[in-house]
Amino acid sequence: MKLNFVEKRIENKYDNESAMNTLKVMMKRGEQLVVKFFTSKDNFPCAWIESKKISGFKLILNQEGLNWLRNYLQTGEIEDFGFDPNKTAAFSENEDNDFQLTIFRQLAAHDERRLQFVPLFREKSDSISGYASYMKGKIFFRLTRTTELLDYLIEKDLIA
Repeated sequence: MKLNFVEKRIENKYDNESAMNTLKVMMKRGEQLVVKFFTSKDNFPCAWIESKKISGFKLILNQEGLNWLRNYLQTGEIEDFGFDPNKTAAFSENEDNDFQLTIFRQLAAHDERRLQFVPLFREKSDSISGYASYMKGKIFFRLTRTTELLDYLIEKDLIA
C-alpha cells in the first residue's frame, strides 16, 4: 500500500474589517479606549484596543486608520477618514519598524503635555512605561530603555 500526501496550505488572513467594525461600535457607544501600538510579527503597524466592555483585539493600521483613532481619542468624533481596513501595508525591511516608538516620538514632539511616565526608581525592568491621556481614552507605552531615550526624556523634563 502506498499513501500519497498532498500538502495543503491554509492561509489565515486576519479579519481586519471585523476589527474595524468592532471599534466603530465601541466609538458609537462613547467608550473610553485603552490603546497600545506595536508592530505585528509580519511587520504591520497595529493598535491593540480594549475597553471596560470589550477585551483586547488587534487593528492593523494605515495612515487613515491612525488619523481616525487619534481623532476619536482627542475629540470623541467617529468620522473614519475613509479608512479601508483591507488596504494596509507592512513596513519594508529597510524601514524603521518600531511603530510604538514612532507614535511616541510624534506625541513627544507635538503633544508632550499629555505624556506621563512611571518614575524611574519604580521601573525595575529594561523598559520605560508611560501613557498619554485623552478625552476618550489613553495610549499606553512600554518603551525599551536606551541611553538615547533616557537623555531625550530628561532633556524634555518628562521624567525624573
